[in-house]
Amino acid sequence: MKTSSARGRKINSGLSVFRPRSRSDDNQELSLELIVAARRSGKLCLSSRGLASVPDRVWNINELTDEELKELQVDLRNSDSQDKWWEYESLKTLDLSSNSLTKISEDIRRLADLINLDLHCNLLESLPEQVGCLSKLRKFNLSSNKLRGLPCQFFNLNELRCLDLKSNLIKELSPAIGDLVMLEYLNLSSNELRTLPSGLGYLVRLIALDLNHNKLKELPPDIMSMRALKKLDVSNNCLEIVHPLGELRKIEKLDFRMNNLSAFPDVRGCTSLQEFHLAHNGITEIDVNCLESLGQLKVLNMSNNEIDLIPDEIILLINCEQLDLSYNNISAIPSCVGVMPNLQNFIIDGNKVRNIRRDIVSCGTPRIMRHLRQTINPTNIETTNSPLRVCSASNFPDKYTMRNAKLLSVVGQNIAEIPDEIFENAKEAEVTCVDLSRNRLQELTDGLSKVTSVTDLKLSYNLLGELPEWIGESLTNLRYLDLSKNLLTSLPDSLTGLQFLVEINISFNKFEEMPECIYEMPNLEILIANDNKMSSVNVPALSKLKYLANLDLSNNNIGYVPPELGNLKHLRMLSLNGNCFKQPRQATLMKGTEEILAYLRNRIPQS
Repeated sequence: MKTSSARGRKINSGLSVFRPRSRSDDNQELSLELIVAARRSGKLCLSSRGLASVPDRVWNINELTDEELKELQVDLRNSDSQDKWWEYESLKTLDLSSNSLTKISEDIRRLADLINLDLHCNLLESLPEQVGCLSKLRKFNLSSNKLRGLPCQFFNLNELRCLDLKSNLIKELSPAIGDLVMLEYLNLSSNELRTLPSGLGYLVRLIALDLNHNKLKELPPDIMSMRALKKLDVSNNCLEIVHPLGELRKIEKLDFRMNNLSAFPDVRGCTSLQEFHLAHNGITEIDVNCLESLGQLKVLNMSNNEIDLIPDEIILLINCEQLDLSYNNISAIPSCVGVMPNLQNFIIDGNKVRNIRRDIVSCGTPRIMRHLRQTINPTNIETTNSPLRVCSASNFPDKYTMRNAKLLSVVGQNIAEIPDEIFENAKEAEVTCVDLSRNRLQELTDGLSKVTSVTDLKLSYNLLGELPEWIGESLTNLRYLDLSKNLLTSLPDSLTGLQFLVEINISFNKFEEMPECIYEMPNLEILIANDNKMSSVNVPALSKLKYLANLDLSNNNIGYVPPELGNLKHLRMLSLNGNCFKQPRQATLMKGTEEILAYLRNRIPQS
């Protein structure tokens, strides 16, 4: 009874279990230890602290108080001094994310050296005009707040590279957005935008633009000025009109899912496009005039539309790996789908297909493809103009097939030699892609050297021990070269002639060092060299590849990773797993490319 009575008196004492957060509470979150650490590193993280306001000391964190000045005793002769004020850095990174901030003080202008400011997941309804004073700011994350607009001074941030405004309440964007001319990444998704300002076209350095989950009905024509754009996401909008996109020569991913499109967008000229998502629209047909430009397309998703016909020209998608046409009105699958050389996933569920039994369709892509190839009648095809025309006397496509598809594909035929006549036909047809993978080729005949129009050469899964010199002398238009899974130990010096090469894959061979010729390919962006026997990394040579973004050196014999590799800041993907070095540790490798590069830079000896 005593205990019960005591408990009752405690509950009724008038003290609240929860009380409002005070400014004093917020100020106490910024401890002296955090201040000292921030002065040394230039970074301050106050994320997930339950802050209702920003601690006052944040705005003048590098200014010593009178008390600190009295306590600070600097002995210039003492090299072991812990408080070396001359080594302090101004604040460059400030993380205030995942709090309950409703306001940012005008004193933010004092942090003029800020480069990275993270305010995501707060309750901000507006920003102070003084935010425009952060002239060095490069990355600004304002996602998941309650912003309805931006102050006009915001657009003075002309060094900004990355701006994230996802999940706010923005209904209208000022044309002054075009003043952020250095912007490379812009996320405006999950807002309430109905239109886009004309100034958006001035963002000519923009690489990724995310507009999903808005209320847009049309994309402005000046979006075509974004010649550097690689990713455009306008899914989950109300799009009815899409102007021709052919000027976006570098675009790699287009996402128009969940809109009100009735026609296939005009993407003629988008020769770098790899992913095209058009699911959940009202598109009635596939525009065959666009297919010839989509030679690099790997994914085409057109599920949940109103398509009733798969055109024979679909075979022009020579690199397509995933084709999703589920839940349309398709009644027949043409035989040409069966000979698409790289198709791995063909999804046709939810249609009323009549020319293939349901049990075959339910068995998946390999069974469907095999059935379609068995239904091809060469005798009938020879009298038509179909892109599927084949040679009935052999496993090789004839010149009519190659002329329509711009493709010479002899994949998985288990052959050791290809007749020169086939290459003569390929030359006449001006093919741009030659795929000879999954065979038993031990050498390349001179016939291939005549096909000078080829830009994509695939030789993987063969028995090649060496390459002829003429590859770099004759096939100078090559942009993609796949030599993986052969027996190569070296590459000819003539490959330095491949000045337009963007991607080379030499994985699963027997290289003990990186071939010198690779370092002389000025436009190389992707270098895949995993699963070889390489024991070192030549950083000075790699530094010559100014556009290199993807480097895979995993599963080699590398015993030491030079810290200078961290200076290759243009790398977007670096794979080093499966080697025998001890540093970086596996935990660091798992954190991703930026963390690996930062770790390596921190280990570079200071001069």
